[in-house]
Amino acid sequence: MFPVWMRLKIRPERRRGVSLWFPVILVWVLLWALMLLLLPFVLLAALVTLRRGPGLVLLAAYPLLFSVLWNLSGLHIEARDAHHDVLVSFR
Repeated sequence: MFPVWMRLKIRPERRRGVSLWFPVILVWVLLWALMLLLLPFVLLAALVTLRRGPGLVLLAAYPLLFSVLWNLSGLHIEARDAHHDVLVSFR
């Protein structure tokens, strides 16, 4: 399932830090509209370059992007250095 929320938490050393929640569903709506708008051009470019160019890669771009976005749900990334802790989480 597509993630609906992204949580970004940044905490400096020995401080409370900031936690932000972003509604990424708005980004998905804009991305789908853009993808639908560009679909005829991508298909045309794929058909023109199918024999000796990146035609197959262009045809595979939409399913690959869909697969990556679908599997973002549940992704949890934590990074830490000497001064900050950063958390990025998709729900």
